[in-house]
Amino acid sequence: MSTTPALEIDGLSFRYGNGEGDFRLHVNSLRLERGEQLLLRAGSGRGKSTLLNLIAGLMEPREGRVLVAGEAIHAMRGAARDRFRGRTIGMIFQTFNLLQGFSALENVEAALLFAGEGAGEQRRRATELLKHLGLERLDAPVERMSVGQQQRVAVARAVACAPALVLADEPTASLDPENAAKAMELIQTTCRERGAALLCVSHDPSMWSRFTRVQDL
Repeated sequence: MSTTPALEIDGLSFRYGNGEGDFRLHVNSLRLERGEQLLLRAGSGRGKSTLLNLIAGLMEPREGRVLVAGEAIHAMRGAARDRFRGRTIGMIFQTFNLLQGFSALENVEAALLFAGEGAGEQRRRATELLKHLGLERLDAPVERMSVGQQQRVAVARAVACAPALVLADEPTASLDPENAAKAMELIQTTCRERGAALLCVSHDPSMWSRFTRVQDL
């Protein structure tokens, strides 16, 4: 495994607006090693999703530097950044953001397009991963699946390309307590198995005991 940290943040600043009521986010320093798992806790409106979007290169900071697997993501432009994100960063969203009208298998295959392998190998890897995560009806449209099954597809999609870093944005917010615990166990275990670092943001106190490293945002 590479010794380069999965994530390094230095002097990261972002701001919406220019008045007294504007929103500001500042992260002086943050480092996440390969395979490490960190929970950032903060209430609603404190910038959790904004931070993840900055790390993923979906938004531009005003100042500072974000290194993912040793690469400065904001120094990349256009398609180069998109390819890097697809290969290096997995994302798990609160609402899953699965491709509607597509099957579980097709959703994971779409993520594997960034792996640069042929269609046959993409299908083999997607099938193997989904079955490993306990899904059998791989050809079922995701909108016909239960919430728990959709969560498994979302996790499979996030780790399909063996990313260095997985970002999870309130991943259990739409689940009841029992299913939330199962979902987090699935996410954390899968990241460990794949050697991916996990950065999870949440305001849910029940999540705190699941992480050995917890910080406030």
